[in-house]
Amino acid sequence: MDRFVYREKSKREKRNSVSSVSSFFNNFLAKMILLAISLFLFYNVGHSVNITVQRLDILKRAQVEVDSLRLKNLELDLLLGSMQSKEYLEVQARDRLNFAGEREYIFVIPENLFEEKEKELNKILYREDKEEERKIYEIWEDFFLKGV
Repeated sequence: MDRFVYREKSKREKRNSVSSVSSFFNNFLAKMILLAISLFLFYNVGHSVNITVQRLDILKRAQVEVDSLRLKNLELDLLLGSMQSKEYLEVQARDRLNFAGEREYIFVIPENLFEEKEKELNKILYREDKEEERKIYEIWEDFFLKGV
């Protein structure tokens, strides 16, 4: 007795397609193509991760800059509020325009006097070379010409 197995047409086609797919994966060229595609995909994933890390770093630096600018903006806002007060304007007028308030006196001291007195102070404090003895008329001449 011969045995006969009847199979539907779709099952036969599936078996043929499975065998064609398995024969495709057994081919050396197909393996190389799949390996190349895999390497390309891994490279793209690594490159995408690198770009993402760079963007996150840029984002962190931008956030730090935004925070510092917000602080500076807040400081300037507070300063603006104090600058608009009457007391601030009065102090600035005194400083810049040499105005005096009630019961205040303004002394104007020449700049070159500061330099000379600083040298003299350094000589006293650090015992630098002692100044030569000057004659009385030279001292009076400096007093009248340079003023102190």
